[in-house]
Parts: sequence; C-alpha cells; structure tokens
Amino acid sequence: MKVCWQLDKEGRISAWSLGAVQFFQRPAEAVLGQTCAEVVAGSDSFGRPLCVCCPVQREIRYGAYQASTALARGGKRLTCQAYAGETLHIELKSEKLSDSSEMLASLSWATRKLTTEPSRFFQTVQVFVSTLRKSLGVEAAELFLADPQEHYLLLTGYDGAHREAFMEQPWFAWGQGYPGVVALEQRALVTHDLESDPRYLRQKVKRLGYKTYICYPLELPQGLIGVLNLASRDPNIDDQALLEQLALIGPMLASSLYTVLTRLGEKGLLSITSSLHRGAEAEGLEMLLAQTVAMSGASCVRLVLRDGRTLTQGRGEVPQCRFVEQCLVWQGKVHGVKTGLEPCPFTEGGRPHYCLPLWSTGNVVGVQQFYFARLPQPPSQAVAAILWLERLGAEALWPNRQQLSKEVPVLGIYTFGGLQVRRGGELLTAKAFGRRQSLTLLKLLIAHRGQVLSREELCERLWPEQDLAQTGSRLHVLMHALRQALEPDPTKPQVILREGEGYRFAPQIPYFLDVERFEELLHHGDRLDGLAALEAYRQALSLYKGEFLADQPYADWAELERSYLRERAVGTLFRMAEITQSLNLLREAQEVYRRILTLDPWREEAYGELIQMLLHSGHDLEARDLFAQYQMRMQREGLPVSSQFAQMVQVGA
Repeated sequence: MKVCWQLDKEGRISAWSLGAVQFFQRPAEAVLGQTCAEVVAGSDSFGRPLCVCCPVQREIRYGAYQASTALARGGKRLTCQAYAGETLHIELKSEKLSDSSEMLASLSWATRKLTTEPSRFFQTVQVFVSTLRKSLGVEAAELFLADPQEHYLLLTGYDGAHREAFMEQPWFAWGQGYPGVVALEQRALVTHDLESDPRYLRQKVKRLGYKTYICYPLELPQGLIGVLNLASRDPNIDDQALLEQLALIGPMLASSLYTVLTRLGEKGLLSITSSLHRGAEAEGLEMLLAQTVAMSGASCVRLVLRDGRTLTQGRGEVPQCRFVEQCLVWQGKVHGVKTGLEPCPFTEGGRPHYCLPLWSTGNVVGVQQFYFARLPQPPSQAVAAILWLERLGAEALWPNRQQLSKEVPVLGIYTFGGLQVRRGGELLTAKAFGRRQSLTLLKLLIAHRGQVLSREELCERLWPEQDLAQTGSRLHVLMHALRQALEPDPTKPQVILREGEGYRFAPQIPYFLDVERFEELLHHGDRLDGLAALEAYRQALSLYKGEFLADQPYADWAELERSYLRERAVGTLFRMAEITQSLNLLREAQEVYRRILTLDPWREEAYGELIQMLLHSGHDLEARDLFAQYQMRMQREGLPVSSQFAQMVQVGA
C-alpha cells in the first residue's frame, strides 16, 4: 500500500492516504493542516534533521516537476519522492531500484509539466534525464533532439559523471557517430566494448573506460524526434533489462517531446499570423525573433535575411560578422564558436555563439547569430528547440518563396460560385468569348481537366438532342472563339490542347485554377497538426466561395465534381472543428459547425455537436432555436427527428 499524501501551496498536508495512516500510526484528522516536516521529522544519513529544510520542496519551488531525497526515520532508510501539480504529491518508499511503473509515473509527471509550462522545457528535460539515469542505474544519460529538417542530432539534456568528456561532441549529422547511425537505421544500437567500435567518435569517453553504451531511437509515425543514450563503465550490465525499460517509456517520451515542441511553434504562429492579418509583416518578424531570444537564453541575436534586411534583439552590442554572405549556414549547416558545434570556418575567436539557418518550406531564408554571455549546459542545449520553435512561424512569414517570386499568372480561372476568367490579371467579360456556349465548352473541359474529351462527347453534352453531323462544325467555331479569348497565340494552342480526335484542358503556360489550389492546400493541411493544419485549411476554404460552377446548376456533367468538392470542404470543416476543440478554441469551433450546416444543412452530427457546445457555454436559448430549425427541416422532408437532440435541449432548459 502506498505511503503518500498531498501538500497545499503553503506546504501543509491537505490529503492523507490509508498507507500513510498505517505507516505513521496517525489518523488524517490528526495531521491535516500541519506542515510536512512536523509529521515526517526525517533525518539525513548523519542523523541531522532533514525535513525542516526540505530539499524536495526547494527543488519543486525552483521549477522542477519531480524531486527526491534519501532520508532516515525510525531506523529505516527511505526515499521521499515528490511530484509537482496543483498540489504537491509526496510518496515515501523503501530505498531500492525503481521499477518500470515508477519510471512511467515519472515520465507522466514530466509530460504534464512540459505541456502546462513549455517555457520550462530545458529544466524539465534535465530533471527527467537525471531521474532516468538514477532509476536505471547507469553512469550517464543523454537526450539528443533532431532538428525538424532531420539533418542533425543535438545534445539537449545530459546527466552523469565526466560531463566534459561527453561534451566533446554535442552534435552529430544524420548517419554520423552512434546517434547518427541510430537515426539513419531507426533501431537501437548496443555495445559492451565501446573502445573497439570506430563508429563511436568521442575519444575522451572511451579513454575513461566506458564499456556499455545503449543508443535508442525515439520514433514517431512522421519520423524521428530524437535519440536517448545510456552509458556505463560496467561491461556486464543487463542491457536487455535496460532496453525493456526504454521500450516502455520511448514512445511516450517521443510523443511528449513532439507535442511540446510543436506547441511552442503554434504559440508563436498565433501571434505572428495575427500581425500578418493586420498587414504588419515586420511586427510578425520581430515577434518571431523575440521568442527565439527568450527560448535560447542568448544575450543578443542578429538575423540576416536573404533580401538584405538585418534585425537585432536582446541586450548589449551584437558583434559584426564580415563573412555572413559567404556563411555555410545558407546551405543549411549549423556552426558555432566555443559551443561544441561545427566550428565556423571564418573565425576562431570571439564570444560564444550559434550560427543557425532560418528555414521556410525547404529553403534557408536567413542566418541567425545567437550570442551568449553565459553558455547553456549542454552548450548545444537550445539549438534543436529554436529550430522547432521557428518552424511554423517562418512558414507563415514566408509561405513559399518560389511562389511569391512568380509574376501574376497568364491565366487565372475561378470556378467556385460560378466561372470567372482573368487574363494577365484582368477579368474577361462574356463578350470576350464571342459566344455564350464557348464558356460552357470551357466549363466542360475544366470539369474533366486532365482527361481527353472526344468531339462526339463534347457535341453530345453541348447539343444533346441534335445529330453529330449538324454540330461538328459548331464545335469548331466555339473552340476557335475560346482559343481567341484564352491563348497567348491562338495559332499555337497552349491551354486547350488537341489530342487525336479530342481536346484536353492542360495549360502549358503559368496559370491558376482555384480547384487545384484548393486540393493542394487541403492535402498540405492533412499532413499537419494543430494550428499549422488550421491555417492551411483556412486558406483552402477561403477559395471555396460557393458550389463548383454554380452557374451550371442543372448540368449533370458538373454534378460529380461539384459533389466531391462539397464533401471535401465539409470533411475538412469537421477536422477543423476537432482541432479547434482540442485547442480549446470553442467560439471558432462553433463557427466551423455553422459553416458545415450552411454547406450541408442535413448533417445531423453537426447539429448535435453545435447544440451540445451551445448548451455547455450557457447559450441555452440559441441551442433551442437551432434545434427548432433542425426539427422543422427534418419534418418538412418527412425524416425522423433525433430524440437525443430533443432530450439535450429539454435538459438544458
């Protein structure tokens, strides 16, 4: 039975377990409200009072999510373990090697701390790595994080002896050294003869006599988030037992790290996108830089952009770099001075600093120089976290450099809500197409884009009740008028191509088609999570201004594509609703459900979710009005009304 209790913010006992009653022989009513020290009264190994200056509560006050200390009471050697939360959870147990359940409990508390206080990321990681090392009985434990581009693994947390030896190289490229090999192969690497393995590159660690080394990948479905390492000078250590422990905690640790690093980026993305919506790109850029300064702990930072702009933030003067234009960081490298990173080829001395790339959609858009008055420990600690923090914000500021550099497309075609065509940015009127059916011909070809439609198919759909012999010449006239309107040179068609006895819409010139961009953005959003996915979906749905070719409401040849695109939009809105609810953006979630019902007023699940959200937020009257609309619609069509919805609004009333 667990001997545990809880302390309030003043350090007084607020809950007392049955195990504590039996161990201390004191009922709850006798201890509630007393200080922990008064009840436990433990001593250190020399017999001196320990609890009066409790080291556990001190560590928790300094921001740790977990702390422990050895103490003696009544001749028994014990371990006092504390976990931080809304209250302080204390456990007293005999001094022994922790089992896997205790390791999972520690990781659970670490995850909670990371998600509720991401600003304490490095401190929480350090506490967990320390706990891991002590629990598994090894001499050193390391956490390497991968950068988002999966180019490097960077030492982010370390605990153990011989720190200087392990800091000999705190970063590895993909495929380099033990961490790089494990990242490449994505399977654990174990040795009991470290000295003879040339793949292990830190010679100081070998010279200190380390024999056993375990390198374990932290995998996610979308890739690798990092590598966890354990080291010992004991060649006979039970590696199978250690691997079993790592197999238990690895997946949870990987997902926790990814969640927190992504949340850091999403928090920055929110403030940046709000500034972009106001048209203040410079303000968004300053916000991004301020967040990286706070995360890194640097005294000052300079950012040099490809377009020549330079921004600085922080305290003190930022040293000038005469070689920034030639810097290999533009190629995606990471460099440093006195930080253990790959040395800068242009300078040997000066203040300790990182030189890191600023990535956006696969391109380096800037070089960042982080200068430190006092280096973090490990020196490379903040590198991976900075790159994760900037990932989403940079993509919002520079969504696609290649696309932004393009001129206005020669041809712009908009089909949602009705057909509009722009040539060189100017809207073409119906008169520009000569004949009304030339526009219908274009709509037909767009609805079947990528396909070859034969002359017979086109004539049948344009003139369904007339003989092909009478309509063939008309098709030729319409195609001629269409090419006069669209083609840069009608004698050399590059938009409507002739293939055999048919035609195909397949532009060979720069063009924009809203349905293609709509699907491209949706596919991009489907690969993302959280706020990044929301932003991609918002951009896609901003294009959906109405039904596909709404000006052809009765054309059966447009209905299949129209239904598909409508369903795609509605499905995306449902995913947006899930994401906004998970992020506690409840008002936005309500608006999403309302838009679903605008597009498809028969979606019962949308009615149900929205009614429930309105009731939970105290808008009972609005929920009843919505139910009345739903009820009227269903009854008008002779469809059954959900009794569950009726019960929900009655309970709410």
